[in-house]
Amino acid sequence: MLVLDTSAQQNWQQAAKVESSAALRQKALIDELQSNSISVGDDAGRDTGSLLAQMGRPLASQEVQRRLHLCNPKLIFERSAAYPELTGVYIEKDERLPTGGWQKRKVHLLGMESGIMPEFSVLHKTTKQVANPELFGKEKPQRDIDWVNVPTFASETRGWRTVLVRLLHLGLIVQMDVEKYFDWTPSQQSEKWYNMTR
Repeated sequence: MLVLDTSAQQNWQQAAKVESSAALRQKALIDELQSNSISVGDDAGRDTGSLLAQMGRPLASQEVQRRLHLCNPKLIFERSAAYPELTGVYIEKDERLPTGGWQKRKVHLLGMESGIMPEFSVLHKTTKQVANPELFGKEKPQRDIDWVNVPTFASETRGWRTVLVRLLHLGLIVQMDVEKYFDWTPSQQSEKWYNMTR
Protein backbone atom coordinates (compact mmCIF):
# COMPACT_ATOMS: atom_id res chain seq x y z
CA MET A 1 0.00 0.00 0.00
CA LEU A 2 1.24 3.50 -0.94
CA VAL A 3 1.44 5.94 1.97
CA LEU A 4 1.66 9.71 1.48
CA ASP A 5 4.58 11.33 3.25
CA THR A 6 2.98 14.75 3.69
CA SER A 7 5.82 16.41 5.63
CA ALA A 8 8.38 15.41 2.95
CA GLN A 9 6.05 16.62 0.20
CA GLN A 10 5.50 19.93 1.97
CA ASN A 11 9.25 20.39 2.41
CA TRP A 12 9.79 19.61 -1.29
CA GLN A 13 7.06 22.08 -2.36
CA GLN A 14 8.50 24.80 -0.10
CA ALA A 15 12.01 24.27 -1.53
CA ALA A 16 10.62 24.41 -5.09
CA LYS A 17 8.85 27.72 -4.31
CA VAL A 18 12.02 29.25 -2.85
CA GLU A 19 14.07 28.09 -5.84
CA SER A 20 11.51 29.41 -8.34
CA SER A 21 11.30 32.74 -6.52
CA ALA A 22 15.10 33.13 -6.53
CA ALA A 23 15.25 32.32 -10.26
CA LEU A 24 12.56 34.91 -11.04
CA ARG A 25 14.36 37.54 -8.93
CA GLN A 26 17.64 36.80 -10.70
CA LYS A 27 16.03 37.04 -14.16
CA ALA A 28 14.35 40.36 -13.25
CA LEU A 29 17.69 41.82 -12.09
CA ILE A 30 19.49 40.68 -15.26
CA ASP A 31 16.69 42.12 -17.46
CA GLU A 32 16.82 45.43 -15.60
CA LEU A 33 20.59 45.67 -15.94
CA GLN A 34 20.44 44.94 -19.69
CA SER A 35 17.61 47.43 -20.18
CA ASN A 36 19.53 50.18 -18.43
CA SER A 37 22.76 49.49 -20.33
CA ILE A 38 21.21 49.25 -23.81
CA SER A 39 19.25 52.49 -23.56
CA VAL A 40 22.36 54.65 -23.20
CA GLY A 41 24.68 52.91 -25.69
CA ASP A 42 26.93 54.96 -27.97
CA ASP A 43 26.36 55.57 -31.70
CA ALA A 44 29.33 54.61 -33.90
CA GLY A 45 31.69 55.65 -31.10
CA ARG A 46 29.88 58.94 -30.32
CA ASP A 47 28.50 59.56 -26.85
CA THR A 48 24.71 59.76 -27.25
CA GLY A 49 24.53 61.75 -24.01
CA SER A 50 26.65 64.63 -25.33
CA LEU A 51 24.76 67.47 -27.04
CA LEU A 52 27.87 68.53 -28.96
CA ALA A 53 28.51 65.00 -30.22
CA GLN A 54 24.89 64.59 -31.34
CA MET A 55 24.29 68.10 -32.73
CA GLY A 56 25.34 67.35 -36.32
CA ARG A 57 23.34 69.72 -38.55
CA PRO A 58 20.81 71.38 -36.23
CA LEU A 59 17.54 72.64 -37.69
CA ALA A 60 14.83 74.90 -36.29
CA SER A 61 11.63 73.02 -35.50
CA GLN A 62 9.69 75.21 -37.97
CA GLU A 63 12.09 74.21 -40.75
CA VAL A 64 11.72 70.51 -39.88
CA GLN A 65 7.93 70.95 -39.93
CA ARG A 66 8.08 72.73 -43.32
CA ARG A 67 10.16 69.93 -44.85
CA LEU A 68 8.01 67.20 -43.31
CA HIS A 69 4.92 68.93 -44.70
CA LEU A 70 6.54 68.70 -48.15
CA CYS A 71 7.05 64.95 -47.54
CA ASN A 72 3.45 64.46 -46.40
CA PRO A 73 0.97 67.40 -46.47
CA LYS A 74 -1.42 65.46 -44.18
CA LEU A 75 0.87 65.80 -41.16
CA ILE A 76 -0.39 68.21 -38.49
CA PHE A 77 1.90 69.98 -35.98
CA GLU A 78 0.61 71.42 -32.70
CA ARG A 79 2.67 72.99 -29.96
CA SER A 80 1.81 71.61 -26.52
CA ALA A 81 -0.01 74.03 -24.21
CA ALA A 82 1.23 72.25 -21.09
CA TYR A 83 4.82 71.78 -22.37
CA PRO A 84 5.55 74.55 -24.91
CA GLU A 85 9.05 73.18 -25.52
CA LEU A 86 7.39 70.19 -27.22
CA THR A 87 5.35 69.91 -30.42
CA GLY A 88 3.03 67.02 -31.22
CA VAL A 89 2.88 65.43 -34.67
CA TYR A 90 -0.60 64.22 -35.65
CA ILE A 91 -2.54 62.88 -38.61
CA GLU A 92 -6.28 62.81 -39.23
CA LYS A 93 -7.90 59.42 -39.72
CA ASP A 94 -11.45 58.45 -40.57
CA GLU A 95 -13.15 56.67 -37.69
CA ARG A 96 -16.38 54.72 -38.00
CA LEU A 97 -19.11 55.85 -35.62
CA PRO A 98 -21.47 53.41 -33.85
CA THR A 99 -24.30 54.99 -35.89
CA GLY A 100 -22.62 53.83 -39.11
CA GLY A 101 -21.26 57.20 -40.23
CA TRP A 102 -17.67 58.44 -40.39
CA GLN A 103 -15.84 61.11 -38.43
CA LYS A 104 -12.34 62.58 -38.69
CA ARG A 105 -10.20 61.95 -35.60
CA LYS A 106 -6.78 63.43 -34.91
CA VAL A 107 -4.25 60.72 -33.95
CA HIS A 108 -1.02 61.51 -32.08
CA LEU A 109 2.04 60.00 -33.76
CA LEU A 110 5.02 61.35 -31.82
CA GLY A 111 6.51 64.37 -30.13
CA MET A 112 9.38 66.60 -31.20
CA GLU A 113 11.23 69.65 -29.94
CA SER A 114 9.69 73.12 -30.49
CA GLY A 115 13.00 75.01 -30.69
CA ILE A 116 16.31 74.04 -32.25
CA MET A 117 16.53 70.32 -32.98
CA PRO A 118 19.85 68.44 -33.06
CA GLU A 119 20.38 66.07 -35.98
CA PHE A 120 20.57 63.04 -33.66
CA SER A 121 18.66 62.47 -30.43
CA VAL A 122 20.50 63.30 -27.21
CA LEU A 123 19.84 60.82 -24.40
CA HIS A 124 20.10 62.47 -21.00
CA LYS A 125 21.40 59.96 -18.50
CA THR A 126 20.97 59.33 -14.83
CA THR A 127 22.22 56.54 -12.60
CA LYS A 128 20.23 53.77 -11.01
CA GLN A 129 21.18 51.35 -8.27
CA VAL A 130 20.91 47.68 -9.17
CA ALA A 131 22.19 44.56 -7.48
CA ASN A 132 25.80 43.75 -8.34
CA PRO A 133 25.65 41.41 -11.37
CA GLU A 134 28.65 39.45 -10.07
CA LEU A 135 26.46 38.21 -7.21
CA PHE A 136 23.71 36.81 -9.47
CA GLY A 137 23.03 33.19 -8.64
CA LYS A 138 25.10 33.18 -5.46
CA GLU A 139 23.53 32.31 -2.16
CA LYS A 140 23.75 35.40 0.02
CA PRO A 141 21.39 36.97 2.55
CA GLN A 142 19.57 40.01 1.12
CA ARG A 143 21.03 42.41 3.69
CA ASP A 144 24.53 41.66 2.34
CA ILE A 145 23.74 42.40 -1.34
CA ASP A 146 26.15 44.87 -2.91
CA TRP A 147 24.62 47.58 -5.08
CA VAL A 148 26.22 49.19 -8.12
CA ASN A 149 25.29 52.35 -9.98
CA VAL A 150 24.61 51.89 -13.70
CA PRO A 151 23.85 54.60 -16.26
CA THR A 152 20.27 54.64 -17.52
CA PHE A 153 17.91 56.76 -19.62
CA ALA A 154 16.36 59.80 -17.94
CA SER A 155 15.00 61.93 -20.81
CA GLU A 156 15.59 62.75 -24.46
CA THR A 157 16.11 65.79 -26.65
CA ARG A 158 14.67 64.35 -29.85
CA GLY A 159 16.73 64.83 -33.00
CA TRP A 160 15.15 65.38 -36.39
CA ARG A 161 16.58 62.11 -37.76
CA THR A 162 14.72 60.22 -35.01
CA VAL A 163 11.49 61.91 -36.15
CA LEU A 164 12.25 60.85 -39.75
CA VAL A 165 12.88 57.24 -38.68
CA ARG A 166 9.58 57.08 -36.75
CA LEU A 167 7.61 58.47 -39.71
CA LEU A 168 9.41 56.18 -42.17
CA HIS A 169 8.54 53.16 -40.01
CA LEU A 170 4.90 54.30 -39.84
CA GLY A 171 4.85 54.50 -43.65
CA LEU A 172 3.86 58.19 -43.60
CA ILE A 173 6.92 59.43 -45.50
CA VAL A 174 9.16 57.71 -48.05
CA GLN A 175 12.93 57.55 -48.56
CA MET A 176 12.78 59.45 -51.86
CA ASP A 177 11.24 62.50 -50.13
CA VAL A 178 13.70 62.29 -47.23
CA GLU A 179 16.57 62.30 -49.76
CA LYS A 180 15.05 65.29 -51.54
CA TYR A 181 14.18 67.48 -48.55
CA PHE A 182 16.52 66.35 -45.76
CA ASP A 183 19.52 64.59 -47.37
CA TRP A 184 19.57 60.85 -46.69
CA THR A 185 23.24 60.74 -45.64
CA PRO A 186 23.91 61.92 -42.07
CA SER A 187 26.48 64.65 -41.43
CA GLN A 188 28.53 62.12 -39.45
CA GLN A 189 28.64 58.36 -39.17
CA SER A 190 25.56 56.98 -37.40
CA GLU A 191 25.25 53.27 -36.81
CA LYS A 192 21.73 53.75 -35.45
CA TRP A 193 20.52 55.62 -38.57
CA TYR A 194 22.04 52.93 -40.79
CA ASN A 195 20.46 50.07 -38.83
CA MET A 196 17.02 51.69 -38.62
CA THR A 197 16.79 52.69 -42.29
CA ARG A 198 18.14 49.72 -44.21
